[in-house]
Amino acid sequence: MRVRVSSIAVLFGLAVAGSAWAGPCQAPAPAVGAELHGPVLHVLDGHRLCIALGATPDRWVAVSLAQNGLTHASASSPRPRGALMAAAFGQNVTCKVVGRDGGTALAACMLDGQSVDRLADHAHASQDGQFWR
Repeated sequence: MRVRVSSIAVLFGLAVAGSAWAGPCQAPAPAVGAELHGPVLHVLDGHRLCIALGATPDRWVAVSLAQNGLTHASASSPRPRGALMAAAFGQNVTCKVVGRDGGTALAACMLDGQSVDRLADHAHASQDGQFWR
């Protein structure tokens, strides 16, 4: 009986650890052409962020930023995560899904009428981004 209880505890621990690796953005990627609107509640790196469509991570959608609204990822030019944090974290954005970047939606995102991709590239975002950890 003791071995069986230990086995169950180990399996439960692996299941919990596995769900932690799923990441904070757990909602499925929307179809091309979909429009998303909500706050940015997590920044994965310098080109990917999570848009909250609800209160829990299973309603947060991961998107890769389309470079200047084009249908390719902007990952070709490295950008520090902090720059995207400074430009978009906590802000309400509107994103239009324009393609796919692997299993992630590729989207053109706007904040107050400006491209989030361009805002993150501005010098002030890079400078401000140095303070994000």
